[in-house]
Parts: sequence; structure tokens; C-alpha cells
Amino acid sequence: MTVGRLEVVSTQAYCSFMPYEFSFTRRFTVNDAEIYINQCCWGGDVVRDRLLPTVTANFEDIQTAQEDWGWFIWFRRGPIRLGIDIFCDDPKNGEFRIHLTSRRRKFLFLESYVDTPELEKVRELVSSEIHSWTGSVRVERIDL
Repeated sequence: MTVGRLEVVSTQAYCSFMPYEFSFTRRFTVNDAEIYINQCCWGGDVVRDRLLPTVTANFEDIQTAQEDWGWFIWFRRGPIRLGIDIFCDDPKNGEFRIHLTSRRRKFLFLESYVDTPELEKVRELVSSEIHSWTGSVRVERIDL
């Protein structure tokens, strides 16, 4: 099964449950290209740094780091865990995607991906910030 540009191998694959995908283009240079694990990580820290002030002003328990698939900002509002996952598709042309998710604990360590009012707030904040930075952003809702 293919969701967006991500091929999902199983229903438990990472990012297989993403209610929103943002696509945008913003060309820029980075200070040290050697810090990136993979090409999909390129510039994700710059995008993350644009979004962090908005996230920290509105949410709690913020975590951020680079993984081999890109960069993330994970955070909470009450029992709802939210995520902003940032991927670079083309460093030369500055093509990026962002996935937004929200999760709620079901039982012990199990979580379910859910659409929540908190996710809509994140969508509004991210859309506004990326649009003000790039002038254009495409937002696509992905049905769960």
C-alpha cells in the first residue's frame, strides 16, 4: 500500500497513520551539511527551528532530534501526544514534507492514532508559520 510518497509495508509502519501532510519548497544553505544522517534529514533542523517557538508557546513536554528518516518535534497537550515529522525530498531544490500526527494512550504502552482538536490547532500553527516563511504550502488531509 502507498500513502502519499511513503510505501507502507505493514499497518504498524512508522508514519502510516498521518492525518496531514504538508509540502513546500524553500531553498537555503546550511552551516554544516556533515551533521545530517541521510539526505532526507538535510535542512530539517532549519525547518524545526522555524516551528519550535510556536510549539513551545502552545504545548508541553517538547522533544526534538534527528533520526535516520528526518527530524521530529514531539510534544503533548494533556493526554494527547502530538508529532511534527520533517523530511527533505530534494536538498538542491529545497523540497520538504511535514507529517502531523496525534495519539492517545489506549492501554499501558499501546497508543492509537486519532484526529483531535489539538491536531487541528497544530495544523493551523504549522500552516501559518510555513506559509509566512515560504509564501506557499500545500496541505493534504490523509484519511486514517
